[in-house]
Amino acid sequence: MQYYVHNLNPIAIDFLGIKIAWYWLAYFLGYFWTLYFGKYLITKEKLNISFTHYLNYLFVGFFVMLAGGKIFYILFYNLSYYAADLKRVFYFWQGGMSFHGALLGAALWTFYYAKKHGLKFLELTDIVVTGVGIGIMLGRIANFINGELAGRVTDVSWAVIFPKLYDMSPRHPSQLYEALLEGLVLFIILFACKKNLKRPGLNSGLFLIIYGISRFIVEFFRTPDSQIGLFFDLFSVGQFYCAVMILIGIGIISLPSR
Repeated sequence: MQYYVHNLNPIAIDFLGIKIAWYWLAYFLGYFWTLYFGKYLITKEKLNISFTHYLNYLFVGFFVMLAGGKIFYILFYNLSYYAADLKRVFYFWQGGMSFHGALLGAALWTFYYAKKHGLKFLELTDIVVTGVGIGIMLGRIANFINGELAGRVTDVSWAVIFPKLYDMSPRHPSQLYEALLEGLVLFIILFACKKNLKRPGLNSGLFLIIYGISRFIVEFFRTPDSQIGLFFDLFSVGQFYCAVMILIGIGIISLPSR
């Protein structure tokens, strides 16, 4: 069977010696999508938060999210690699980010900002999660373009060979599975539930549950981190984090008063 051999250029823009990778372009576009989609929700649903507050919250939160993703990855995914040479922490072009760490960082920043400005934690998170699926989708597409986070070896007709970072074995394009489930499908469902924004916490809970289930499923097709492997020869560490997300999501939705 003839499989597609991945040979995409990870650089989106190369102008006058300035190189911008698709990955960082995805972050950039995702940020502005989340910002202006949030503005649309605030206006359309007449939410009790000003766009100025949302803008200030999201601007700093974006960098806290990136820091959270990096720190979590270092501590819980590849500590020995970074401990061997601390300069590697600043090798941003090498990647190394954790979604769950980014989520934790964003949650901590949201808690701080809400408390400082007298806002409701779940009202802020509801706005962000309702639109962030598109940003997640862009990020996963960028993962595919980079040829990273590829899936497990398979013989399905749509398998892809990722020769740059893996071998010549055909693999599941798990990045695209994630882009579809964790990104587009997640966005469609939460956008359809945007009326929930009048009942703080429902969309946040749904986000945690839907993302958690989607990622848990896709992890069965994704190549596990080589330095960690699988637990019980079946589950990845990411699936344990997703299980926690699902439980927290159920807990939020079950709260009698949000």
